[in-house]
Amino acid sequence: MKGAAMRAAEIMTRDVATVRPDTAVRHAIELMAEHSCTSLPVLDDDDRVVGIVSEVDLLRDRMPHDPRSHLRRDDSPQDDPARLVRDVMRDTVVCMPATADSADLAEVMLTNNIRAVPIVDGAMLVGIVSRRDVLRTLLRDDKAIATEVARRLEDYAGTPHRWDVQVQDGIVGIYGSFSSDESHIVEVLAHAVPGVVRVHCHHRWAP
Repeated sequence: MKGAAMRAAEIMTRDVATVRPDTAVRHAIELMAEHSCTSLPVLDDDDRVVGIVSEVDLLRDRMPHDPRSHLRRDDSPQDDPARLVRDVMRDTVVCMPATADSADLAEVMLTNNIRAVPIVDGAMLVGIVSRRDVLRTLLRDDKAIATEVARRLEDYAGTPHRWDVQVQDGIVGIYGSFSSDESHIVEVLAHAVPGVVRVHCHHRWAP
């Protein structure tokens, strides 16, 4: 069974560097370097998300070739690079709520080839999740995962050691007896633990 993941609210950066459409591109570059981020949400005067600007958007047309490194010179006139964020930003933005889980965030990033997803409450920005934030959810120690899964199962069962929990690389194996439909409940409880990638119940049906 595929595991649920941590919520956006648990992994997002809340102190988000942002820009306005009329922010100078040079200042946006400075902000991105200062905050070591890959994307900047663009807000309007009411602090609503109206766009996003990424490293690629800021780099485009701003890195001139050294003529000494080219055998053929291109003497055709080049337009000056854009000076304002409004001229380089993307106004189609994929945003998600704080309740979205990291599996959904990862899927959105991969499907749309984006590096970060603004997290919103309505149209208001409350945070941002980057690819790096999602990757960190996969790095939790197996022992810590096993301990928390076992604790949650103990709370549910009302008795300790009813099931044996083993974890390797975030994949949880739960061994023991399950009454009818109980394996599904156990899987759901285990899925809620941060760092869980998959859950497998290995059982014999209890009478």
